[in-house]
Amino acid sequence: METESARISMSQVFASKGDGLEESFLYTPSDGKISYFVGRNGSGKSKTARVIASELNGRYLSTDRLMGIMSFTKYSWGTVPSDYEGPPVKQSRSMIDRESKNNGTATDILLTLRDDPVVALKVAAFIRRTLGRTIEFRENAGFFDPYLQLDGVEYSLLRDEGHGLRELTILLAAAYSTDWSTLVVDEPELHLHPALAQLWVSELSRECAERGVHAIIVTHEPTIVRPSRAEELNHIWLFRPGALPQQFSAAIHPGTESRLTASLRKHPQLLSQLAFAPRAVLVEGPHDVAALTAALARTQTPAVIAQTELAPCGSSGEVVLWYELARRLNIDVRAIADLDALFSSDVHRTINRDAAIQERLRSDMLVEPPRAHLAIDPLVKAANASNVAPNEKARARWLADSVAADSGDGHRRDRLLAILRQEGLWLHPEGTIEDVLGIVKGKADPASAANSSGRIDSVTAWCAYDLDPLGDLELLLRAAVERISNNITQALGSNPDVVLTGPVGSMAESDAKLVDIVHIADQRYRIIVKSPASFAGYFAEVDRDTPPSLITLQQPEKAG
Repeated sequence: METESARISMSQVFASKGDGLEESFLYTPSDGKISYFVGRNGSGKSKTARVIASELNGRYLSTDRLMGIMSFTKYSWGTVPSDYEGPPVKQSRSMIDRESKNNGTATDILLTLRDDPVVALKVAAFIRRTLGRTIEFRENAGFFDPYLQLDGVEYSLLRDEGHGLRELTILLAAAYSTDWSTLVVDEPELHLHPALAQLWVSELSRECAERGVHAIIVTHEPTIVRPSRAEELNHIWLFRPGALPQQFSAAIHPGTESRLTASLRKHPQLLSQLAFAPRAVLVEGPHDVAALTAALARTQTPAVIAQTELAPCGSSGEVVLWYELARRLNIDVRAIADLDALFSSDVHRTINRDAAIQERLRSDMLVEPPRAHLAIDPLVKAANASNVAPNEKARARWLADSVAADSGDGHRRDRLLAILRQEGLWLHPEGTIEDVLGIVKGKADPASAANSSGRIDSVTAWCAYDLDPLGDLELLLRAAVERISNNITQALGSNPDVVLTGPVGSMAESDAKLVDIVHIADQRYRIIVKSPASFAGYFAEVDRDTPPSLITLQQPEKAG
């Protein structure tokens, strides 16, 4: 039977109207496999998954799935959880099934444990093996009310247990149920220890393979997405805000699959680092990791260190290979490799396929057409003329040691390396990481060498990642001060005789935590920022005639 496909348009995912929302992509399930949707919050993963579940008549579990097996007391200001007796067993199953599936909640899946003894046995066996608890599925006064037993103590799954075990029970029951051909689960890692989440994925994978069915997992958990072969990248979809999702496999250059597989098998976390790190730093191997880790610890703040994730790939070729893949997917990365990579076919191919690098070759080096051979071959010819052995390492050694900086070849070398560096690829001008550290490979510890300041610091500063929100914070603070100023001018316009002692308007109480209002003279006021602390003392002055365009936030030293 031909596998059904779902065509998803951007307008189905993003409700607002705008350019590009008529674009669509075709999603074709791979029977017997799990697909993974990854990407940052707000990129459309969950909505796309839900649309696909609807298009393929699949079973969908939302992030709110546990609300289906909980009870709430409603107040005018919100709701709070209350005791839950369990779903009524005599309630119409058709209504429960319909409402649960429409809302992505778990009531119908919980009742599967009552109706399907095979599913119940599988769930109980998994929980017993992994957590040492016995689970018993029973009815109590007309309600389905599972109980757990541990060391002779018995308690309710629905009232006395935390979210984690309830989550696991539902996910297992969903995986073992046989009433779906497509199962979509949004963030199965919620409330679960990563090891349990991985074990559950293994069970789901087994079920998919044995039954020839298909599942989609929307996830932010790196340990769940750990492909070991290049072909598995076909099942991992990357989502980015405002763009159609892409399969990682779409960025693979034909003929490089075996190299990618070898790299993944040595470094199974690599794909997850690309997908989930704030900005991955691709490096060759353990020496690079050791040196950069030591240099980061010495030169950067804990916040920067926490955001800078080093991702070993295996070799210079693999660094460039993954760099190329990431660039084609518009993933923000940094990549660090030895100088010999400059002469590799990987770098040449990357240059010839990367529009941003080509544009820099055209503008910075006047290379036209901006092709790799026109930019790099003059260095190869110069190396040949100097009787350098025709291999990448020998040419890199010559380029690092024998080409003077003030020569034509030196200028070409430095310009090429600068262009690549500006586009996220650092090739060590000294040759290798050992040359940067001033050590002999195998004779000294890279981490110890990097504990002292030196050329490694330039590499470290270049690759360190710091999401510094202060610029945006200042922008938003200025907007808040402008809004507070407008409220003041409106209040003075309405009542010229009033003397204000604080912010006015509907947000006055909250605004008073941000700023103080000081009456200067007549109808003129100074708005002084008191928090956030990094902007304490910043100020703006306003009177009833000050137009919004002239309201400016000034630094404290400009006062008076």
